[in-house]
Amino acid sequence: MKKRTDILFLLPSLAGFLTFFVVPFFYSFFYAFTENAFTKKFVWFNNFKALLANEYFKLAMLNTLKFTLLSVPLIMVFSIAAAVLISQYALKFPVVQSAFFLPILLPSASFVMFWQAYFNDIQPFGSLILFYIWKYAGLNIMLILTALCTVPKEAIEAASIDGAGALRKIRSILLPMISPTLFFTFILSIVNSLKIFKESYLLYGAYPDESVYMMQNYLNNHFAKLNYQNISTASIFFALAVYTVVAVLFALERKISERVW
Repeated sequence: MKKRTDILFLLPSLAGFLTFFVVPFFYSFFYAFTENAFTKKFVWFNNFKALLANEYFKLAMLNTLKFTLLSVPLIMVFSIAAAVLISQYALKFPVVQSAFFLPILLPSASFVMFWQAYFNDIQPFGSLILFYIWKYAGLNIMLILTALCTVPKEAIEAASIDGAGALRKIRSILLPMISPTLFFTFILSIVNSLKIFKESYLLYGAYPDESVYMMQNYLNNHFAKLNYQNISTASIFFALAVYTVVAVLFALERKISERVW
C-alpha cells in the first residue's frame, strides 16, 4: 500500500519530467535529421556536418571545454582546502560555514550587480571563473565537510602517533576515506560549470566577449532565431559529449575504488 502511495505522489513529477525533458529531447532527433519543419525532408547527417563546420559552434565548444578544465580543478582544490580548515579550526562556528554557503542561496542577479560594481575590470574569462568558484564552492564545501566529520578520529590519532604530518594525514587518510564524496562533488562541479550561462548572460549579455562565448550562448541565440535544426543538432552532439565524459569518469572511479576501499 505504501509503494502505491509513493508512486501516486511521484506521478506529477514524473509526468512533468517526461513532458518537458524526455519527450522534447527525443523529438529533437526529428529536427536533427530533417531539412526544416515545413518540408520535413530527411537529410541524414547533413545538419551535423554543417554544425561541425560552424565557426561559432567550434568556438563555443572550445570555450566550454576550456572553462570546465580550468574551473573544476580550481573549485575542487579550493573546496577541499576550505573544508579541511573548517573541520580543524572553525567547525564550532556556524557563521563561517554559512558565509560559504550563502552565495548559492541568494539570487544570481544580486551577486551580478555586486560583481559589476567591484570586479568589472577583470578580464571576462577570469572573472567568470572567479564568479563560478564564489557561487558554487559553498555547496562543495558542505558536502566535503559532512564527509570529513564521518572519518574515525582513531585513524587520525593513530597516524599522529606514528609521526604523520598534517599533509600526510590529509593525503593518506582523509582524502581516500572520503573519495566517494569527492567523486560526487567532482561530477556536481562539472554539471555546475555547464550551467554558468545564467551568470554569463547577466554579466555580458547574449553576445559576450569571444572568450566567454559558451555552448549555452550558442544554443540560446539559435533558439531565439527559431533555428530548430541547428539547436537540436547541437544539443544532441553536446549531450552525447557530456554523457561520454561522465561515463568515462564513472568507469575510472570504479577502477580506483577497487584499490582504495
